[in-house]
Parts: sequence; structure tokens; C-alpha cells
Amino acid sequence: MSNEMLWPLAVMQQGVDLFNRQLLASQCRLLRDYLNELNASSRIPHDVDCLELEIGGRQAELLSLKASHTQRYLLYLHGGGFALGSLDTHRELAIAFARHTDARVLVIDYRLAPDYPWPNGFEDVQAAYEWLIEQGVDASRLTLAGDSAGGGLALSLMQTLRQQHKQQPAACVLLSPWVDLTCSGTSMELNAATDPVLNKVQMNAFAELYAGKKSLDSPDISPLFGDLEGLAPVSVQVSLQEVLLDDARRLVKGIQNVGGQAEIKEMAWMPHVWQLLYRYLPQAAASVRQASRFLKVNSQS
Repeated sequence: MSNEMLWPLAVMQQGVDLFNRQLLASQCRLLRDYLNELNASSRIPHDVDCLELEIGGRQAELLSLKASHTQRYLLYLHGGGFALGSLDTHRELAIAFARHTDARVLVIDYRLAPDYPWPNGFEDVQAAYEWLIEQGVDASRLTLAGDSAGGGLALSLMQTLRQQHKQQPAACVLLSPWVDLTCSGTSMELNAATDPVLNKVQMNAFAELYAGKKSLDSPDISPLFGDLEGLAPVSVQVSLQEVLLDDARRLVKGIQNVGGQAEIKEMAWMPHVWQLLYRYLPQAAASVRQASRFLKVNSQS
């Protein structure tokens, strides 16, 4: 087929891609509103204190057990493809971590794509970390955790802290982290039939919404391609059947190759971020306990 015939097809495909991105953006906003409404009436357990905060103009919650006098803190970054997720959707998991880590858990309602592409959400995450430091929390008592896109933000935060010659958190847990937004991992194809939650087409669209005009292979967008040296100890949990399996494996290997401390826990036949099913699935509860032990062992009380 000649170039003259291919050119109109390419223009047509660009139009289709633009329409699909706009449709996804609209669907994200609708789904986000629905999830917020669905979780608006979620209750705080009677033994948990929830301090509502505003950090950098964003809502945040500091969750802790009423009977605890802990000086440990955990910054938890929720997932959702950089376009979904909220304080409500991840509050229950954050409380589970508060119970098992004996820490006060800060969750930030960072800005989301498509309305706020990079670097807006990341700036909110960094502001939350700096707020904890400004409150007098020593980095030796401060840990970090995130799931999916939140895991990518957690890794980006540690890389930025290192670049700015600031102290790392004591440890970091990443649950099914999304750290390569080019979606180039082999498991994107190999696990396409076994991942009931994610697929490559969907993730490519989310990645473009988040990155905006930034290149997807930029370390700012895909922290897997950034400097992995000098980071806090990292523990990664991932399912053997999810498309992000290769993201987790490459990340852990990359950290280990530069002399860092990283471990990986692979679970069979679990969905993406199965830890959200903490109350209903024994494997999820066990994974949260394992992650919490890692954070406690590597931080000061």
C-alpha cells in the first residue's frame, strides 16, 4: 500500500485514539463520582481515630488506633491508575496497616488525571511527606507504602528525596506497583488471559492521561527507568497472574543490582492489589501482616 493511501488511515486512527482518550477521561470522572458517593457513608471503626487534615490544599486523613501511643508513621499512597481512587476507597486498607504496623497512617487525596496530569499528583504526595517531616516525625520512624499507581508514586518520591539529598523513609512496601508506564513488561502479554482486573489497552490509555505531554519512558513518569541506587529497603508484593508481574520483578532486580535492599513476595492466583480484600480473603490478611512486619522491623518505634 502506498504512502498516499496510508496517510488518511493514520489520520483516521489518530482521530479514533483521541476519541477513545476523551471517552476514557469522561468515564473516569463518572466512575470517580460514583465511588465517592458509594463510600461517602463508610464508617470509622469505634477504636480508630481519624484526624481530618488539609495539606497543600488537599484533603488528608491521619488514622490511628485510640489505644496506641505509637511514634511510628506511615504515608500510604492509594492506587487507581492515577485517575481513580480516594480516601474512601482505601481507608479500610489504611486502617488495616495502622493495626498491624502500630503506626499512624497518613493518606492524601492527591490530584488525579485527566483533570490534573503529572506532576500535580506527585507534588501533593511530596507535600504530604514534607508535612510529616515538618511535624517533627523523624525519617527513622516514617515508612512509605503504595499500591499500583500509588506504588509508582512511592518509588518516584524516594528517587526525588535522594536527588534532593533528603533522608529516605525507613522502609517502603509496594503492592502490585505500576512503575513502567510504557507497559513494556513481558507479563503484559503473557498474563493477559489470567489478569481479571487490568489489560494493556486500558493501561496505555491511563498512562497517556497521566503523562500528558511528558514522554512515557521518562523516569518522572516511569520510575523503573530512573536511578534505583540509595533507596530505602523495599518489599514488593505481586500476583503471579497479573500483568504487572514483570514491573515488580524488574524493579526488585534493578534495586538489587545497584546494591540496594529489596525483596519480592509472589502470590499465586490473586487479583491485582488483592490486599484490598483484607476483611474477606485470608491471603489478603496474611499479605498485609507480612508487609506490616517488614515496615516494623525496618523502622524505629
